[in-house]
Amino acid sequence: MSKIQPLNPERIAQMAAGEVIDSLGAALRELLENALDAQATRIQVEIWPSRWQVRVADNGQGIPASELEQVARRHTTSKLDGCSLGFRGEALHSLARLGSLTIQTRHADDAHGWLATYDRQGELAHQQPAATALGTVVTVADLFADWPLRRCSLPQTRPLLTLVQNAALAHPWVSWQVRQEGQLLLSLWPGQSLQDLLLQVLPQVDLSDLRYQRIQEGDSDWEVVLGLPDRLHRPRPDWIRVAVNGRFVQMPEWQRLIQSVFQHTLPRHRYPLVVVHLRLPPEQVDWNRHPAKSELYLQDPEIRQEQLRQHLHALLQSGSEQASRRSLHLIRASEAKSVYRVTSSPKSPDPAPSGQPSTPLPPLKALAQLYRTYILAEHPQGLWLVEQHLAHERVRYEYIQRHWQPVELQMPVMLEGLSSQAVEQLEQLGLEPEPFGPNTYLMRRLPLALWSEDPEEVQGSLRELSRCADLEAAQVAVACRGALRNGIPLTLEQMQQLLEAWQRTANPHTCPHGRPVYLALAEKDLARYFRRRWGICDRPISEPKLGSWWELEPLGDRFAAQVRRSSSASAPDPKDETRSAPL
Repeated sequence: MSKIQPLNPERIAQMAAGEVIDSLGAALRELLENALDAQATRIQVEIWPSRWQVRVADNGQGIPASELEQVARRHTTSKLDGCSLGFRGEALHSLARLGSLTIQTRHADDAHGWLATYDRQGELAHQQPAATALGTVVTVADLFADWPLRRCSLPQTRPLLTLVQNAALAHPWVSWQVRQEGQLLLSLWPGQSLQDLLLQVLPQVDLSDLRYQRIQEGDSDWEVVLGLPDRLHRPRPDWIRVAVNGRFVQMPEWQRLIQSVFQHTLPRHRYPLVVVHLRLPPEQVDWNRHPAKSELYLQDPEIRQEQLRQHLHALLQSGSEQASRRSLHLIRASEAKSVYRVTSSPKSPDPAPSGQPSTPLPPLKALAQLYRTYILAEHPQGLWLVEQHLAHERVRYEYIQRHWQPVELQMPVMLEGLSSQAVEQLEQLGLEPEPFGPNTYLMRRLPLALWSEDPEEVQGSLRELSRCADLEAAQVAVACRGALRNGIPLTLEQMQQLLEAWQRTANPHTCPHGRPVYLALAEKDLARYFRRRWGICDRPISEPKLGSWWELEPLGDRFAAQVRRSSSASAPDPKDETRSAPL
């Protein structure tokens, strides 16, 4: 007898069901997608983790009574048009095999509703009339009763809520309610866009903290929401989320791309808030990659990634421009001084019109330098402590990015002792070193941002570039190398110029390495610390006149004297209880 035997159909069906439904969350996911495919606009979810039970009610199209008999059979589906979330026809059949499946539904063509129960093979066990509204209520109870190893621990509530939140973000026109053991956990009302639902899912986020854009490019439709990096960032990448055609999926390449776009705008070890929804024609998406439909194959993935990169950069640029416009309301009238300018390159300053800076300057006033490292600056809302090296590094980095175009040198620069790897790296950066003897090379072209009259400075910058992995790392390294060092004393005028140059940058909140540039101390925090309950008056206080009470005698003595004179002038009658006793 052969040792290789074919699996029986019952075992095959159990294996398939276990792949599709591996948790209570998977059961909820399938029921939510069925409700959305039924064109529901209101979905209610009830979960009982202790009983391994979930119920999803919707106001969708409902199931006709004539189709209830086959609705839970394997590989039967009504979703063959390619525009729905389901496509395998295994969800209800798998739920029937792994638990107790009950469906209560009413279709518009039926006079009344129906209640149907199913056995473990997905066959209709019982059907009876039932009073119900248009739509469907699906209940799955006693899930994994015959699979005890999947019940090692009770289901957690947070992943279930995340499922509903993701479904709501991808389908903002639907209202949602989630209850656990009868207690309301989540309630979301319909919105017009992904941004509307995000503000409900994250109520602590303000609308001004977000940037939203919807773009249609050919056959693709993009919705992108991001949090401004200076206001919103996370300790984990849990809010980098990508959806395709109504379903959130795992796309590691896209997540890495998003992180790279925000790399130099966030503090170290922090992650952005970005939600992306891409809608494509069904024929460009292949969902047959993972049983949970959490992964996919995408047509032209490189093109889509480049489109996403452009959209993110555009939104970030839009955010920085709006921040500049907001600062206009806070700017005080002041004259621009240009005695000493701290630019990204002291040898080749970025030209700016005389008289006024090229962009409006925020109201920062340099007060002092602390430890030859920090600039203490006054702000209309408090004080800022700015780290001078990091601020200048940000200025230089953005200058280098704008002036990286190569220029021809009148006198070539000679580099000696370069390894083959260093030469290859310079070639990848487009600098074209020419051999000029053993381990010696001539550089006839140089990025404009690196130009200097000092040959040793240029050589040092080129050697720094030869050790960098890519262009971005090279620009960061050069910006750091030439930035103002801590320990250098600055005059008030120099500090003011540095502050103004730094505030004009597109991303002033972090240095290119992701470190925060400044520490903000708000006036309201100072007031809270000193237990002060009044605000700062913008109106100038008049100088005290000679003879004021605080110059001649203490307030308490003068007040006590006035009270004594008042008391002696009109002493109260001890028998009159209606008058108050004297002070």
